Amino acid sequence: ENVEDDGLHMDTTLLRIIRLLRILRLLRIIRVIRFLKQLYLLAYGFMEGAMAVFWVAILAGAAIYLCSVILVRTYGHPTEDNPDYEFFARNFHCVPAAMFTLFEI
Repeated sequence: ENVEDDGLHMDTTLLRIIRLLRILRLLRIIRVIRFLKQLYLLAYGFMEGAMAVFWVAILAGAAIYLCSVILVRTYGHPTEDNPDYEFFARNFHCVPAAMFTLFEI
Protein backbone atom coordinates (compact mmCIF):
# COMPACT_ATOMS: atom_id res chain seq x y z
CA GLU A 1 0.00 0.00 0.00
CA ASN A 2 2.90 2.32 0.75
CA VAL A 3 4.42 1.67 -2.68
CA GLU A 4 1.15 2.56 -4.39
CA ASP A 5 0.98 5.84 -2.46
CA ASP A 6 4.51 6.71 -3.62
CA GLY A 7 3.56 5.96 -7.25
CA LEU A 8 0.40 8.04 -6.93
CA HIS A 9 2.40 10.86 -5.32
CA MET A 10 4.92 10.81 -8.20
CA ASP A 11 2.09 10.86 -10.77
CA THR A 12 0.49 13.92 -9.16
CA THR A 13 3.88 15.62 -8.94
CA LEU A 14 4.51 14.88 -12.61
CA LEU A 15 1.05 16.23 -13.51
CA ARG A 16 1.74 19.40 -11.52
CA ILE A 17 5.04 19.89 -13.34
CA ILE A 18 3.35 19.38 -16.71
CA ARG A 19 0.60 21.84 -15.75
CA LEU A 20 3.23 24.36 -14.64
CA LEU A 21 5.07 23.98 -17.95
CA ARG A 22 1.83 24.57 -19.85
CA ILE A 23 1.19 27.74 -17.84
CA LEU A 24 4.74 28.95 -18.52
CA ARG A 25 4.29 28.27 -22.24
CA LEU A 26 1.03 30.23 -22.18
CA LEU A 27 2.76 33.15 -20.43
CA ARG A 28 5.52 33.11 -23.07
CA ILE A 29 2.90 33.22 -25.85
CA ILE A 30 1.21 36.19 -24.15
CA ARG A 31 4.57 38.00 -24.02
CA VAL A 32 5.13 37.33 -27.74
CA ILE A 33 1.62 38.60 -28.54
CA ARG A 34 2.32 41.78 -26.58
CA PHE A 35 5.53 42.24 -28.61
CA LEU A 36 3.61 41.67 -31.85
CA LYS A 37 1.01 44.24 -30.76
CA GLN A 38 3.76 46.83 -30.32
CA LEU A 39 5.21 45.87 -33.70
CA TYR A 40 1.75 46.22 -35.28
CA LEU A 41 1.30 49.67 -33.72
CA LEU A 42 4.71 50.71 -35.03
CA ALA A 43 3.92 49.49 -38.56
CA TYR A 44 0.47 51.10 -38.45
CA GLY A 45 1.97 54.44 -37.39
CA PHE A 46 4.53 54.20 -40.19
CA MET A 47 1.79 53.58 -42.75
CA GLU A 48 -0.29 56.50 -41.46
CA GLY A 49 2.77 58.76 -41.67
CA ALA A 50 3.50 57.58 -45.21
CA MET A 51 -0.06 58.36 -46.24
CA ALA A 52 0.22 61.86 -44.77
CA VAL A 53 3.48 62.47 -46.65
CA PHE A 54 1.85 61.19 -49.86
CA TRP A 55 -1.05 63.64 -49.60
CA VAL A 56 1.28 66.54 -48.76
CA ALA A 57 3.31 65.70 -51.88
CA ILE A 58 0.15 65.58 -54.00
CA LEU A 59 -1.02 68.97 -52.69
CA ALA A 60 2.44 70.52 -53.13
CA GLY A 61 2.63 69.18 -56.70
CA ALA A 62 -0.79 70.62 -57.49
CA ALA A 63 0.21 74.01 -56.08
CA ILE A 64 3.48 74.01 -58.06
CA TYR A 65 1.60 73.03 -61.23
CA LEU A 66 -0.98 75.79 -60.77
CA CYS A 67 1.67 78.43 -60.11
CA SER A 68 3.77 77.27 -63.07
CA VAL A 69 0.79 77.54 -65.45
CA ILE A 70 0.16 81.08 -64.25
CA LEU A 71 3.84 82.01 -64.58
CA VAL A 72 4.14 80.53 -68.09
CA ARG A 73 1.05 82.45 -69.20
CA THR A 74 2.34 85.74 -67.74
CA TYR A 75 6.16 85.52 -68.10
CA GLY A 76 6.72 82.64 -70.52
CA HIS A 77 6.94 84.72 -73.70
CA PRO A 78 8.73 87.96 -72.78
CA THR A 79 9.69 90.62 -75.26
CA GLU A 80 13.34 90.88 -76.18
CA ASP A 81 13.61 94.39 -74.75
CA ASN A 82 12.87 93.00 -71.25
CA PRO A 83 16.04 93.17 -69.10
CA ASP A 84 15.32 89.66 -67.73
CA TYR A 85 14.56 88.13 -71.12
CA GLU A 86 17.09 85.29 -70.84
CA PHE A 87 15.90 84.26 -67.37
CA PHE A 88 12.21 84.21 -68.29
CA ALA A 89 12.80 82.55 -71.68
CA ARG A 90 14.98 79.85 -70.11
CA ASN A 91 12.94 79.11 -66.94
CA PHE A 92 9.34 79.87 -67.90
CA HIS A 93 9.03 78.91 -71.59
CA CYS A 94 6.96 75.78 -70.79
CA VAL A 95 5.11 74.30 -67.80
CA PRO A 96 7.65 71.53 -66.97
CA ALA A 97 10.53 74.03 -66.96
CA ALA A 98 8.52 76.40 -64.77
CA MET A 99 7.62 73.55 -62.39
CA PHE A 100 11.29 72.58 -62.10
CA THR A 101 12.25 76.22 -61.47
CA LEU A 102 9.62 76.53 -58.73
CA PHE A 103 10.72 73.22 -57.22
CA GLU A 104 14.31 74.47 -57.06
CA ILE A 105 13.21 77.62 -55.28
